[in-house]
Amino acid sequence: MRKERIDKEDRMKKRAFEICVIVSLATVFLVLSPGLWAKVSFRCRMYSTVAGAPPINVKIDINEYSSPEETQRLSQAFITNDENGFYAALRSLNKGSIQFVGGLGLNIKLNAAWEQKTENGLKVFLMTESRSVEPGATRMKNLTWRFLVIVLDLDKNYEGEGKIYEDASISVSQEGNFAVDSSFSVPKTVVSVRLVK
Repeated sequence: MRKERIDKEDRMKKRAFEICVIVSLATVFLVLSPGLWAKVSFRCRMYSTVAGAPPINVKIDINEYSSPEETQRLSQAFITNDENGFYAALRSLNKGSIQFVGGLGLNIKLNAAWEQKTENGLKVFLMTESRSVEPGATRMKNLTWRFLVIVLDLDKNYEGEGKIYEDASISVSQEGNFAVDSSFSVPKTVVSVRLVK
């Protein structure tokens, strides 16, 4: 009887230890993986394509990444050339914002956000409808299938650089991965990208 009680206590202690290990590993994974956080913020500096213009401080907030269902809906509408369906699905989403500090202080809503693991870290792909990120800049109007896209290439410390495309055409792979195909305008470079939250 005593032996059975000791065995039962040992099993309970072992089970409690296993649960503690699982909870600890899950906690570490959540802390070290920004893609799972409720909110991720990056800071960086953008260089204008205008000669002599000073760099602009930029804040990128990602509230959440696009779900597989949202990604499938967007990629299906894109692949079938359903322009109305694509834009309706895109406009219904709100994944964060990009803010340009100083000047007129633009704050642009981001409709879609994905992250993809790379050999050296990760790539973050953010998208909304095509527009200028510099007040007063002239650009082509009414461009269909053109988007404002931000691509960040980050290392394992979540630091790096990226590009902002104001009039990008995109492509979608069979796996549903979005990528920049081309751009009517010269992309703007963002440097000193760092994770702050």
